[in-house]
Amino acid sequence: MRDKILIVGGYGQVGKYVTLELANIFPKHVIVAGRTLEKANAFAQENNNLFETLKFDIYDKEIFPALMVNIKIVIMCLSPNNNDFSQYCIKNGIHYIDISPSNNVIKNIEQFKIEAENNHSTCVLGVGLSPGLSNLLVKKLNQNLTEIKKVNINLMLGLGEAHGQDGIKWLLDNIKYDFIVNNIKIKPFGKCKKTVFNEPLGKRSVYPFNLADQYIVSKTQKIENAFSYFCYDSKIATLLLSLLKHLGIFCLLKYKPFYNIVLSYFSFMLSINQKLKLGSDVYSLKIDAIGIKDGREHFCNAGVTGYNNSLLTGKIIVFVAKELYTKNFSYGIFYLEELFSLEDLEGHNIIPKIELNI
Repeated sequence: MRDKILIVGGYGQVGKYVTLELANIFPKHVIVAGRTLEKANAFAQENNNLFETLKFDIYDKEIFPALMVNIKIVIMCLSPNNNDFSQYCIKNGIHYIDISPSNNVIKNIEQFKIEAENNHSTCVLGVGLSPGLSNLLVKKLNQNLTEIKKVNINLMLGLGEAHGQDGIKWLLDNIKYDFIVNNIKIKPFGKCKKTVFNEPLGKRSVYPFNLADQYIVSKTQKIENAFSYFCYDSKIATLLLSLLKHLGIFCLLKYKPFYNIVLSYFSFMLSINQKLKLGSDVYSLKIDAIGIKDGREHFCNAGVTGYNNSLLTGKIIVFVAKELYTKNFSYGIFYLEELFSLEDLEGHNIIPKIELNI
């Protein structure tokens, strides 16, 4: 009988919250999995062994059949380098929740749509702040317009957030290469633009970045001109990244030794920053849209600001997992906004107050 929830990376920053919440909702049905069993066991002991632990390597295909027998839902709190594990889950009728912000990870899973439908698996992608909540905000604006001609998705993250090494790798992996959106070649941290985040943040410079939500909303909501922009809460750190990009420093990241040096340096600086509390854990989304309403061109926007992005992501994951565990959904590959609405999250007090100007 499939009745277990497997949380891969369940002892990480986001995974810890998800694990504890789901372990209280579904006692004896949650398993924390990862390659470092000692960390999983230590986390379990700290919390009165509310959940099971399992040594699990998502790159070892031979162990999947024996260890996945009773699994109903998998929550992936990592960004895998290949899709062997996600494909196994989908082929075997296991529901799958992915929180990766990487468009490459999402694209790789998308190809299993037919297999998910045929094998009764519901796979939900883009579960988090961006992509995730950002897409729901775009959907809300889209519902109030006859047509959206252009949308800019602006994301701010706080340097005081415990990003971890995965967060730094995400930044470095996406800042070194140009990317293409709507047949337009874009340089990350190239030409900046201004946007106004919710108070008390105000007007900020934001830069083009290879965020997954710009690709997703173009597919799910048929918006041709969708673009993502990014900044940190620290104006100095954001400006420094732009300067280094313009000087061509990040071109050297293609060389592994240099990449490792930069990764170590950024990790060190972030740890110092967090210890000295020089940054905040603020996050903010601002969606600026141009469309048609009542036959005329219309400008509208939506914004949300809060604190602790990891906690917000965890709350959204828990909500989706509860829904998948207790209800029946269509089978296939879906994005968060294809199964849920902004009102669903607001109704469960998951997100801060949304400011809408429509």
